[in-house]
Amino acid sequence: MSLLQQQSSTNNEKVQRSNKRTRRFFSRKRKFIAGLFATLLPGLGHIYLGLFKKGISFLFILILDVSAMLYFSSKGMHINVPLLILLGLMIPVTYFYNLYDVLQAADYTITLRDKDLDVNNDQIRKRHNPFAGEGSISFGILLVVGGILLILFYQKPAWLEQFIELHGQLTIAVGLVIVGLGLLIREKVIQRGSNTQEEG
Repeated sequence: MSLLQQQSSTNNEKVQRSNKRTRRFFSRKRKFIAGLFATLLPGLGHIYLGLFKKGISFLFILILDVSAMLYFSSKGMHINVPLLILLGLMIPVTYFYNLYDVLQAADYTITLRDKDLDVNNDQIRKRHNPFAGEGSISFGILLVVGGILLILFYQKPAWLEQFIELHGQLTIAVGLVIVGLGLLIREKVIQRGSNTQEEG
């Protein structure tokens, strides 16, 4: 090996090291900015990372929660203290879950883009992909149902007040059962998909 070839190979190694350093710096900077945005306004960090549907969903859920609190604490309604406490607790839970989720999404994108971690890429790909839900229909359903609820909360029709007082508890219980069954079915489908991938 000649002296020129050795110098060119050492120069290439130096360039690769400096590229890796700058990539890591920008990755950490990107994670910090995403976390900062998520701290300032829930959903903003997801939008910064390119998770538009998830970011808008976090914002929309908070708006819906605050609107429900205002509706159920209005003067005309019979005040249900446990429901108001539950709605009040939803705000910090959503806020901190938003912060946790945006940091996990940033970690996923950083580790997947880092070419030094080719050995661990199989483990990284087995982790939950935060971008997987971006193409689902659930976002549209959330917007439609949430939009209808927002209209009802601000219009305050008399029939809604009567329905909530007569059938509110039963409706919430049935809704929770349906959501639980949906999550259970989703988990089973994900497990079957991972089992078939391992077998294949």
